Amino acid sequence: MSTRRALRDLLLSPCPSRPPRPRGGPAASALARRAALPGLALSLLLSGCGAAEPPEEVRASGCPRCAAPVRIGALPQGDIDECSGVVASGVHPDALYVHNDRGDEPRFFAIGLGGALQSEVDVAGAAAIDWEDIARGPCRTGGGSCLYLADIGDNDGDRGSYVIYGVREPDALGGARGATAEVFVFSYPDGNHDAETLLVHPVTGAITIVTKVNKNRSRIFELPALPAPGEAATLVAAGSIEPPSGSERITSGDVRPDGTGVLLRTSTRVFYYPMAADQTVAQALADAPCALPSPDEEQAEAITWLPGGWDYVTIGEGEQAPIHRVSCEAP
Repeated sequence: MSTRRALRDLLLSPCPSRPPRPRGGPAASALARRAALPGLALSLLLSGCGAAEPPEEVRASGCPRCAAPVRIGALPQGDIDECSGVVASGVHPDALYVHNDRGDEPRFFAIGLGGALQSEVDVAGAAAIDWEDIARGPCRTGGGSCLYLADIGDNDGDRGSYVIYGVREPDALGGARGATAEVFVFSYPDGNHDAETLLVHPVTGAITIVTKVNKNRSRIFELPALPAPGEAATLVAAGSIEPPSGSERITSGDVRPDGTGVLLRTSTRVFYYPMAADQTVAQALADAPCALPSPDEEQAEAITWLPGGWDYVTIGEGEQAPIHRVSCEAP
């Protein structure tokens, strides 16, 4: 546990009570005074127990009520061997779109909830340096539902720019298909970042990226609107975030289709951040989250809401990786 997290846990512990009046003479009094020093230091640090308490790190109310994760299937045997992102279709019932991590071709796949392969979609006009997440949201122009593939991985920290590819959702599924990408090139205002989480607001289309770090706080960057294809854009710094418990590596996320909340996944946990209608995604991530059930998956990498309710699906990396569903009721 890091010193920072240990200090946070100390701050969140109950205020120390006044030490009891010592008994047994001067030696006992001296011992009691030494024992009281940690409590005194904490009291000074908080400016007294009457001062405002630190904010809660995890919500206890307003959270979805969820059952335990249930395995509902597995990825099909074959080319999907390193799933790094998943999003539910807004057009085809019970369909999920998934893609591989770095090293694959520019393509994504449509599968059923149980994992059966429905389509392989080749993306023309795209490259695949390190695709890390996929999101769904409104198309930049012309209305309709679009998929956004995030080429945002940078393990070596040597990329000068990053790309999001936008394609319209396929009108039909089945067999091999093709799509042509709009190419959105962007950079960060402060250099390089490794990231695995792309969040697209379902109403405004605003883009949010959460970076991945091995310790301490991840950075949050936003882009209020996608630029014209081919025009370079610079993201805007919009805060930072640290999961309240478990791993600090944020590996995926998804915004509810109605815009009322955000899921974030780490290597070990799942968190839900309620979002008001007038909030940006970054503003929602600044509040305390709810802790939701997280399945035990090897290299937890992908999460998505399912349309029409509060259920969500998770997938890890690996050949024929299991697909888990968590069934939830509204807060």
